[in-house]
Amino acid sequence: MEIKSIDSEDLPTNTSQNEHFQSVVNRAINRRGFLKFGSGAAVATFLAGPLAGCGSSDPVPSLLGFKAVAANALDTVTVAEGYTATTFVPWGTPLFSSGAGATWGGTGSETAADQARQVGDNHDGMHFFSIDGTSSTEGLLVMNHEYNTTVSTTNYLTLFGPTPAPANTLERVNKAINSWGCSVIHIKKDTANKWTVVKDSSYNRRITAATPMQLTGPAAGDALLKTSVDTTGTEVLGTFNNCGNGITPWGTYLTCEENFNNNFGTTVATSVDGRTVSMKRYGITAATSGYAWETQIDRFDYKKEANESNRHGWIVEIDPFDVTSKPKKRTALGRFKHENAAYAFTKDKRVVVYMGDDQADDYIYKFISTDKYVEGNQRANANLLDSGKLYVAKFGNGSTTGDFMGTGEWVELKLSSIPSSYTTYTFSNQADVLINARLAGDALGATKMDRPEWVTVHPTSGEVYVTLTNNSGRTVADEANPRTSNIYGQIVRWRETGGDAAALTFDWDIFVLAGNPTVTANVGTTKAGSSNVTADNTFNSPDGLGFDKFGRLWIQTDGSYDNSGNYANQGNNSMLAADPVSKEIRRFLVGPKQCEVTGLTFTPDSKTLFINIQHPGELGSNGSNWPDGGTAMPRSATVIITKNDGGVIGT
Repeated sequence: MEIKSIDSEDLPTNTSQNEHFQSVVNRAINRRGFLKFGSGAAVATFLAGPLAGCGSSDPVPSLLGFKAVAANALDTVTVAEGYTATTFVPWGTPLFSSGAGATWGGTGSETAADQARQVGDNHDGMHFFSIDGTSSTEGLLVMNHEYNTTVSTTNYLTLFGPTPAPANTLERVNKAINSWGCSVIHIKKDTANKWTVVKDSSYNRRITAATPMQLTGPAAGDALLKTSVDTTGTEVLGTFNNCGNGITPWGTYLTCEENFNNNFGTTVATSVDGRTVSMKRYGITAATSGYAWETQIDRFDYKKEANESNRHGWIVEIDPFDVTSKPKKRTALGRFKHENAAYAFTKDKRVVVYMGDDQADDYIYKFISTDKYVEGNQRANANLLDSGKLYVAKFGNGSTTGDFMGTGEWVELKLSSIPSSYTTYTFSNQADVLINARLAGDALGATKMDRPEWVTVHPTSGEVYVTLTNNSGRTVADEANPRTSNIYGQIVRWRETGGDAAALTFDWDIFVLAGNPTVTANVGTTKAGSSNVTADNTFNSPDGLGFDKFGRLWIQTDGSYDNSGNYANQGNNSMLAADPVSKEIRRFLVGPKQCEVTGLTFTPDSKTLFINIQHPGELGSNGSNWPDGGTAMPRSATVIITKNDGGVIGT
């Protein structure tokens, strides 16, 4: 039985009658003749079939040059033989040598002012920006800080120390606000070849849930984005619930706002909850929120500032090298629970951004810019994400050939396409469509997916991969669908028609169906996973995802670490690597107790890999003391991974 607390993403808010992705898979399987005689093993093999064009059919050497790590439940980071893992910049690391936040006490007693000058909490997506574009020894490490773990509405698990905290105060809320957002950290190798923080660097800064930001693009200034404080609808405070990330080819960082709904509630007691259709679709609670920020700051109370929540759930672009620049929320990319953002180019050099909405039964999107990317011209590219078209995916079984399971199409989210038969919500203009992208996806018949998480693009083929982490609440079952509850998740991939990211149609298949073949009851069923899942690499809930420049696919997990029952022998959450051609998967790293493994970025020479360990010991009982050990409270932290012989990671 899974002991991890339920995430809000597991609870669907999509009440539309749109088709679920599983139904599409079922039809594809039936059409191809599999499962006709109840052969679960046959479908498992089919789902791992090759996506034509990934490479030659001739045997090729494996991309995976390391010895696989066995699953374990230890309170440490276990990495492949011949590699070293070093803890770096844990929560609370000072960025400055004097003034507020210059020291870390280890008890969570620091003030809000201290936290504003220290590395934030719950490390997530990140990127290493080389200081000069080529250096692998100095750069800016930019990372997201997703949230604070809570065990009740009044007691943050670690932020305020190991003892129960008193009722919320403005100081406590401000400390929480300052622990969220992003950190920009100037790092450099010292004379001993050790990575260090360059304290007092002019690049070091914290971007928090209170940092002034600009709303840009087609929805900026719309009535739905205006508040009593910002009557222009263009200036907003803060970014929070920042999960995965992205980058742009012009050298900026994209931070992705995910579960923003968790920060809104109300203290106004009336017989009517006061939430709009939009608020309900985005999951805003009808009562006091878990973080209770609205008890101290009115903008988080949806009855006092009805439009404030509309100003969150965007992708935010940050220039890490310009400390005076104001982060920009790019409204052309739509508002939903953004997991991450992965870019590609169309054949005519327009920019495409792929995105997933991380909630059970929600959708996959892509944005295509109006203007073309201009190589080496920062000024010309600065606002490419402000103008373009936003599309949502519809997966179909189609008339597939070869080893594809189906075809799909991209449907543009535009006001003129909303069918008159859709009466759940009335859109007033195109800005409204972008602000309420989920509702527009409902109206346009987008395909419900099993929690779309990270998206990544193969560096040479251009094929796109997405993790569908799980959907344990799905109950639909029939002969062709033995996984009535998708507790393990899968990775789906697609190729745009003609190999052009501008295409509005695509072919898709399932790269891996996660599962557990060590559970006796799973054998011979799809719960065992596809044929590339074995007793040695069994895993659940793929989440973080990214390619290195050689085409290795790195898979990070955020699921059950119960290590028993359905999850027996899977151990703690881990990081695996896959060869897209052979589909071989090996476990590379195992995280400490009760953590999520997330975020990945390499130095330009591919000899240093940075990953993040988030919320070790999140349950509090029988939990973790990582990374400090002893009786220390657990802290999220970055881990630096190097190969002992100085070589390229993964070889």
